[in-house]
Amino acid sequence: MKREYNFQLRKELNVEQFLKDIGFEPHAGQKPIIDAYQRGDREIVWVSGRRSGKTLVNSCIVGMETMIPGSKIWIVAPDYSLTEKVFTYLIQFVAKIYPPKSYKVGSKPGMSIRFNNGSIVECKSADNAISLLGDEVDLLIIDEAAMMSPMVYDRYLFATTAMRKGTTIFISTPFKKNWFFRKYKEIQETGDGFTFNSPSSINPHIPVEEIERAKRSLPEDVFKQEYLAEFLDTGAGVFRGFYDITIDRKDCYEEPKPEHRYVIGADIAKVNDFTVLTVIDRQNHKVVYWDRFNRIEWDLLIQRITALANKYNRAKVVIDSTGLGNPVTERIQRNGINVIDFKFATKSKHDLIDKLSIFIEHKGITIPDEPILLDELDCYACEMSETTGALKYSAPIGKHDDAICSLGLAVWDLRDIKLSPELKLPKPDGIPEQFKRRTYRRPTR
Repeated sequence: MKREYNFQLRKELNVEQFLKDIGFEPHAGQKPIIDAYQRGDREIVWVSGRRSGKTLVNSCIVGMETMIPGSKIWIVAPDYSLTEKVFTYLIQFVAKIYPPKSYKVGSKPGMSIRFNNGSIVECKSADNAISLLGDEVDLLIIDEAAMMSPMVYDRYLFATTAMRKGTTIFISTPFKKNWFFRKYKEIQETGDGFTFNSPSSINPHIPVEEIERAKRSLPEDVFKQEYLAEFLDTGAGVFRGFYDITIDRKDCYEEPKPEHRYVIGADIAKVNDFTVLTVIDRQNHKVVYWDRFNRIEWDLLIQRITALANKYNRAKVVIDSTGLGNPVTERIQRNGINVIDFKFATKSKHDLIDKLSIFIEHKGITIPDEPILLDELDCYACEMSETTGALKYSAPIGKHDDAICSLGLAVWDLRDIKLSPELKLPKPDGIPEQFKRRTYRRPTR
């Protein structure tokens, strides 16, 4: 007997009773997604502000799908930690509607649940794309879709729902007008699916004063993207106008000039990161050398930094010493190099990124058209912590920020912004409020 497609079986589910059994009453920003799922829409795109309640809805819909015998469900996110948030709620729901011995929870390689009725839920990480090959699913949840590479969906996930005519639910806070935006517009234009926007304020459980506090504290673009769920041309980026200071590498890179002084920003690789070395000419604030590498011995790294500093007229080195202790910098210093330790902590990184963003916005430096560097500058974002309310700078999940940190370390030791002749800084009364609050303290040795 041919198995019925799940979108036909979903219409027979008693959704009201299910919601009552798990004790979940969806608000106005959540119910349309549940309705679209039961209606059988093949593709559902939910553009959601922070704390709109999308994790609960994900878990609720997955729980309903497990009640259809033989259903296969995937929860996919940029990394396992995000899928586990959905899974935590799902376990609570499952415990309320299933007898204890009617399902089994697994944990390797990702969290999973197998039910006696043949249904299975699996958590998948987009950073392991090979694990997404060769399977078929009835329901595909893609959480924080905007943070994933379009290649992951196009090459690995799109085909998973074809044979079973499965449903895909794309859920994310927007991040620029990338592939998630294009999918959103495609569904709107074709009408072949359902799209929904929900700003954070649609959640009645968020105090109004918290939304207002976020509006006052966050840069305007960040607030629009993260809380109003608006697609922006450039996203809520930290570094504005960096393309205006970018020139061709062959015009940017230079051999050292005898009369010039230089500074090196050295961001040292951790376990899976890269070491990036950036050399800036103090006379014109131009990046004259840039290198990125990983997996080399400490002795070779120390020799490489020492040789680079000597080549550029015994340049000062501002080095990321977080987690390394003093031995590395001490060995470089013993080689006759002037070294400044910089330890990354929440506040120190905030100050460093703030200073770099001002230098970029006011055209105070010139950078090469290195694709990796430009990609990091483009993706880097600011968001407010949902638990503490503090601002946090970070690269998206799966991305690096080594090139940014290296550039920032070099800029940290620059004392003033060297402007192009046609550019003038605003007078003190005209400085934007977010710039007035910024102070820069040189790191201690």
